[in-house]
Amino acid sequence: MWLFTVSLLLPGVTAIHKEVFTTNAVCREKNCVNPAFPGVESLLQMSEDSFFCEHYDVAASAMSFCRAAVNYDVALPKPGQGSTKEIPQIVKEQEQLAMTQYAFHLNGMGIEFWDATQPWDGGDDCTQAVWRMLCYTYFPKCDGSSGGPGSDTPHLKPCQSSCQNYVEACGVQCCDESVQCVFEREMPLAGGDSVLLEGYAPHDGPSALCTGASASTPLALVAALFAATGSQRTAVGAILLGAAMQLQGCGPGAQEHMVGNWRSKPDYLVEFQYIPPGGRPQDAILNSCSLDRLAQTLQCSGKGVCSPWDPSNLNNPNMFCMCDRDWADPECRTARKSQVTAYVLSVFGGFLGADLFYMGFPVIASLKLCTFGGFGVWWLVDIIRVGSAPVYAHKFRLSNDLPHYAFVLSLVMLAMAIGFTAVYMTTVRHFERRRKNHLMSTHDYGSTTV
Repeated sequence: MWLFTVSLLLPGVTAIHKEVFTTNAVCREKNCVNPAFPGVESLLQMSEDSFFCEHYDVAASAMSFCRAAVNYDVALPKPGQGSTKEIPQIVKEQEQLAMTQYAFHLNGMGIEFWDATQPWDGGDDCTQAVWRMLCYTYFPKCDGSSGGPGSDTPHLKPCQSSCQNYVEACGVQCCDESVQCVFEREMPLAGGDSVLLEGYAPHDGPSALCTGASASTPLALVAALFAATGSQRTAVGAILLGAAMQLQGCGPGAQEHMVGNWRSKPDYLVEFQYIPPGGRPQDAILNSCSLDRLAQTLQCSGKGVCSPWDPSNLNNPNMFCMCDRDWADPECRTARKSQVTAYVLSVFGGFLGADLFYMGFPVIASLKLCTFGGFGVWWLVDIIRVGSAPVYAHKFRLSNDLPHYAFVLSLVMLAMAIGFTAVYMTTVRHFERRRKNHLMSTHDYGSTTV
């Protein structure tokens, strides 16, 4: 892996840094979105804010979404001069930011956030890693050298280990070196200006210099390599070599490019933003449901309704778009792929991978095509998988437009057709075999009498 920084020093001119990235030709991108890290663009604003310390018990009593992730004295942003905000209100506003970024980042990766509104109870490591990262971002740790509650404290960014845990848990692959938790880059602003955006703190948690937990580095294969002998060591070494070839920016014949892969993709925060009627792009916000006086016909693009994130939490009723059947994303602008279409393609073209091509999985579809539907087994499995429930396409789930009774009825008819065909072919072969045996016996008998 290589990352080059070139400095051009001219008299009276500041240094110009040019980044050069290399592409891994054998890598397959996964969860490579812009921004690659949840909540990273909020670090710039938070680094300019002033914070004060608050005891964990006081802050946690007002938390719901981040309570299970935060276990330390927190730093809260100072309210503006003359503001009368109480601690619970400040905590709820920070949680609103964390929940919004959580929903938008999952949608940016094509994951339905309504399936994971309580990540602390779920078993998905990726959604839990996103949740922890955002809680660490919007509830930084109080500096231990500061005084008690109410004292000023610097902003402690999330540790690089927390960021690396997210990258590993979600399997983020951009096939170059741009997925680095510690970085500096220029971020353009309106009017042609730019600001320096810095990544996460270059420390592993737990640390007094940053917020977050320790890194979870898998060392099982490395330990196995030293413990194994002979052919076992060769096998483990082959596994490690295969894993190494999938690293960011490693591969034969790598090409160079100037912009990191994830930075060159559309910003999902811009793609999913909402501009109020008559507003300018500078007035864009995230989550149209956060505007109390906005007409319902203008919320969720008119293709959904605003629903509470946690109906049981009446103290903090955060609202998000619950889209209609055929629509997805935070503002219900993305049309879902049809389950009916995917099911029909799975039944009649599944052995050629037509269903997977339609759902946006060309690599797996090609494998299915080359094996003629896994010699029939893969074809049958995908018929049941696609028809029984709206599974995930490349982004978001399929539209739930296939009635369950239609799936059951068609599946029974398909099973009967396959069974009838099998019985027919077996019967035909049986009669052909009996006819052949009869002819052979008659010929033998005639030869004997002669």
